[in-house]
Amino acid sequence: MAQPLREFDLQPHPRILPMLGEINLTQWRCIAELIDNSVDAFLGAKRADNPIQSPEVHVSLPTIDSEAAKITVRDNGPGMEPNTLENAVKAGWTSNDPISSLGMFGMGFNIATARLGTVTKVWTTRAGDPTWCGLEIDFEKLISQRHFRTPSLTRPKADPHEHGTEVSIEKLKPDQRQWFAKTANRAKLSQEFGRVYASMLRSNGFPISFRLMLQGNIIRGRSHCVWGGEGNPSREAHTARYGVISAYQPVDIRLADRSFCQKCWQWLPAGEVGCPACERSEDVVVRQRRVYGWLGIQRYLTANDYGIDFIRHGRKIEIANKELFFWNDGQIVEEEYPIDDPRHRGRIVGEIHLDHCRVTYTKDRFDRNDPVWDEMLGIVRGDGPLRPDKAEQLGHGQNTSPLFLLFQAFRRSSPKPKVAGAYKRLLVVPNNDLAEEMARHFYAGETEYQTDAKWMELVEEADRELLTGAPGEGARPGGLEGWPTPDAGSEVAPVAPAMGTVTGTITTPPAPALVRTPIASLSREYREDQTDLRWEIRAFSVAPTDPELGNSPSPWRLKATPSGVFEFYIDLEHEIFRSATMTPLDGLLAELAWSAKDFQRSGQVQSLFGSILAGLRDRYASASKLDPVELASEARLTLASVGRGIANSPDPEDARALFNELLPAEQEAILGKMATRSVQNPQQAIAEGRFLEYAPAKTLLRFFEQHPELFFDGHYWDAPYARLDYSVPSATEEAQKQTVRHYASLLSDAVWLAEQDPSDLDAVSRPRLLRAALALELLEPSVGEGAAV
Repeated sequence: MAQPLREFDLQPHPRILPMLGEINLTQWRCIAELIDNSVDAFLGAKRADNPIQSPEVHVSLPTIDSEAAKITVRDNGPGMEPNTLENAVKAGWTSNDPISSLGMFGMGFNIATARLGTVTKVWTTRAGDPTWCGLEIDFEKLISQRHFRTPSLTRPKADPHEHGTEVSIEKLKPDQRQWFAKTANRAKLSQEFGRVYASMLRSNGFPISFRLMLQGNIIRGRSHCVWGGEGNPSREAHTARYGVISAYQPVDIRLADRSFCQKCWQWLPAGEVGCPACERSEDVVVRQRRVYGWLGIQRYLTANDYGIDFIRHGRKIEIANKELFFWNDGQIVEEEYPIDDPRHRGRIVGEIHLDHCRVTYTKDRFDRNDPVWDEMLGIVRGDGPLRPDKAEQLGHGQNTSPLFLLFQAFRRSSPKPKVAGAYKRLLVVPNNDLAEEMARHFYAGETEYQTDAKWMELVEEADRELLTGAPGEGARPGGLEGWPTPDAGSEVAPVAPAMGTVTGTITTPPAPALVRTPIASLSREYREDQTDLRWEIRAFSVAPTDPELGNSPSPWRLKATPSGVFEFYIDLEHEIFRSATMTPLDGLLAELAWSAKDFQRSGQVQSLFGSILAGLRDRYASASKLDPVELASEARLTLASVGRGIANSPDPEDARALFNELLPAEQEAILGKMATRSVQNPQQAIAEGRFLEYAPAKTLLRFFEQHPELFFDGHYWDAPYARLDYSVPSATEEAQKQTVRHYASLLSDAVWLAEQDPSDLDAVSRPRLLRAALALELLEPSVGEGAAV
């Protein structure tokens, strides 16, 4: 006879909780789970129109490897009632509002606490409660008693108005105790929290502002060092095709409301009122959907520290994401940025809030299967490629997305052509090492670096140098706004215009005014490792007659002042700077090396002058290094730029005829390159004259020698060719040949560089590399490239 059916007890075994600790979650993510719960409490109070005044979260970590070590996270949130507390720590439990919550207690809480230790205590109280209410989760006890029940705990409350929640993790696992005992690891936590919660650690944070304390120290939110934006004047680029483009692009798009099932955690198709998964409507709610934030241009270039941060309820889920810089048509993935920089450095950054998109349970990635993610892609970067010619090939319409616009205006890391005003249009500091050093001051919170004014001084100086040929020249007398004048307390103070002195009836003429122009590119802190010396330099361009240079004028002088700042006076017109190998920076570094050597004279340790100078040059003159890898990459970019230069110049019939002139092998190579670059319509590219962009380097050189008329007279270079006229045909022809020979020689150097393996260039002589580097500079276009804007 069959036995009657009975109920099965599916309550998980108590061993399930410690097993959750085997899930690989890094230390900072474990603690962030607990901070997230505090943030949710603050957000909940705000939504209930009862916001917490001065919300704070305090994190306390162990500093020694001891069995008594524990971790505590405490907040001044609204607190919880006992029933809520009971649910909050249940494995698998979550609030019924997953879209509006960040921490959600439950599974994340249990994974995080089990990862760190074996005993967790939670205490909570609300304003007006007589005591604190708490519970303890002891994995060993739960396993031995074979059930999940744990007693309710209470403790006295000193102030009845006190409110908040405290989570402490005790009996830390040995490996965790060892990790937290290291000072460097605790410092890493501080850096991670400063990044992850940056948008809420600001005074104007969103969706809330709160203060985060680690070991009693305030964690500063790491802001982005960008042009324009809050606290800065608007920075813009004027483009021929897309008009004025701001370097700071705000994003705020409200999408249509959609229904969401809080039980199944999924969005419903438009118009649906019942969830197709659970076939229920009770848990379906209508949610607002919004994509907001900003994109901008960083004040320095970097190989890694760029990209877009994606944020959910104030917490950054993905940091420096570069996925949007690739074009993905579902079959081929192509990188589009930063392909124009020889060192593959970028500077497009941003913060995009995507509160209504699902994330993984480890909160390290947004769910790419959530249709919300694709909606965001369309808003932030548009539907087509960032490269306008590629978008046109594929039939995409006008793109006005913020990333597309920034790409058009600021994709380059160096202006082409280099004419006065070019650096400001592109917002690029030529000395990127200096721009990065200034950024470190910005991230450290130093007030004078919080605006972009100091970076703009370097940009404007570079543009003046293009105009006048000397750094610092062309600035208005008296210096730049915000710059210090030479120290009034120095040995020889700045000389003011003197009033004329009257002696009888004879009036002596007034002394000429001294003009000392700040040189931003030389003004910074310099360090020398062997002597541990530091100099804070303020550099000024002066006239040869400036008294600081002495009676027998020296090219420069370094002078200490009572304020501790060193003033560097330099005559940029001095004969010494007419050399190809001496620059103002070389002069300053030589002076600093001599100062460091002189400092060592009274000590036992003596360094060679050459060793000191070499160290200073290695740190501060890297921009003048002949880097083979960078040169080879720059050569390939230069040749591609020259190839694009004739695009749209010949009409379609002429363009096809020019392509047909190429050797069959050359045509095959071009078509093969088009295939690898996913050119959808190669015949259209040929008709538009864009085939040279895909041509081998030697093919480009041969084509130039056969058709120089397509490159000169303002097509790519302003140098005259067809405009040359010496009245005598033979003389005109010879002049044209000389022009072609000159540029062909430069192109030959570029071709040689492009075809070299960087490792082979290590054995090449310095003069040969220098010649090739100068060739790349001389090949820069005389007219702006359409592709750049």
